Amino acid sequence: MRKQRRWNLLATLALLLAVILAFVAITRIDITPVQTRDSLRLSTSARSLTVDPRQLPPSGWTTLRGELLNAGEARVDQDALEAAPLHAQLGVYANTTSELALSVPSYAASGYIWMIWDGALQAYLEEAGISIDERITLLNTLITDAPPELDPVGDGPERLADGGYYQLFTYRGRYLLDQASFRHYPFMSVSLPLLLEANDLDGSLSYEQLRLEPDIRNSGMGFNARILGWLNQGWSIAEYRHQYATNFGQGGSESDYSLVLFEISFGTSAWASVWRLLLPLAVLMAMVLLVFKVRPDEQDARASIPVTVLLTLVFLQQTYRGDLPLLPFLTFLDQVYVVAYVVTLVAFVLVIWIGRRYADMEVMEDPEKKALVRDRLEQLDNSWPVVVVIFSSLAIAVAWFTIPPGA
Repeated sequence: MRKQRRWNLLATLALLLAVILAFVAITRIDITPVQTRDSLRLSTSARSLTVDPRQLPPSGWTTLRGELLNAGEARVDQDALEAAPLHAQLGVYANTTSELALSVPSYAASGYIWMIWDGALQAYLEEAGISIDERITLLNTLITDAPPELDPVGDGPERLADGGYYQLFTYRGRYLLDQASFRHYPFMSVSLPLLLEANDLDGSLSYEQLRLEPDIRNSGMGFNARILGWLNQGWSIAEYRHQYATNFGQGGSESDYSLVLFEISFGTSAWASVWRLLLPLAVLMAMVLLVFKVRPDEQDARASIPVTVLLTLVFLQQTYRGDLPLLPFLTFLDQVYVVAYVVTLVAFVLVIWIGRRYADMEVMEDPEKKALVRDRLEQLDNSWPVVVVIFSSLAIAVAWFTIPPGA
């Protein structure tokens, strides 16, 4: 007995050493990501989006990109808006959204874009001998699809009564999505954005020269702008200051441009996610929970339950991970599975250990010692479900509440 305990202790120490060495090795080879110096800052133009933290949902989801301007920056930006010599109002109406692919991640969409601009911008276009769609680009069009061009409706711009110009365009393509709350998966939200920015070739359409102001009154989405299986959370449109970390070789300081971001947000149904992804996991955990309710003399049946559950867990996790991109972090569901793996592994170890103890008990000659061992093993059998429920509940709660706000 003492010899067996010594070997068990050595095995435990060897396992701990292996875990420590693996942790050190992974830490040394892990890659530290480099952050881009490009940034988006919300401008003071009229906008339609929720940025007040008091109005955010419990998940912290927001369509805001970058940081809000402080009071001083807002005054400077408002003065720059009024002083800009060129202005264009830009509106977006999404007809359809479809083919959401989280593994890319991207989506397909079509709709209308219109622009209303002043005489100063029209004079610039006429002098350059170009149309306005040649100076506006869709930044997040995937390069594998059609060129990011706007298709004009009609022969050319329409002259308005106030001296301005108006033109309607259609868009159709596949676009990259940049914002999704993957950390909350399966209780997640995604943003399907459309980014429109000045295509500045001669350095004359910088943020100080041209301001694209969103048409919040007429922009919107049609009844086909939806994704089957997802719940619509509304749309937003706003102007941002896109600060590039380069001057594109034109000399001078780094370049800033006016960018209009239109997006539609979708979220998953919490109940559907529970029934589809968490209920099978709960059933498996119930099997592990009741493993010690199997009669002690049926050791083979006891040992087979954790093994079966472990293989099923691996299969289920690989199934849902196929719908997601390769992520540098664990989602909430990943962390729930980690808890399930730990509980299942501990259950398997205890099944083996308890089986050995019952075998040792059968050869004991002292009735009192034999009865004492039996009582302790029965106490362990009875306390296992309570311990599992408490540990799992606390671990899952910590996993949820430690997700960074807005992630």
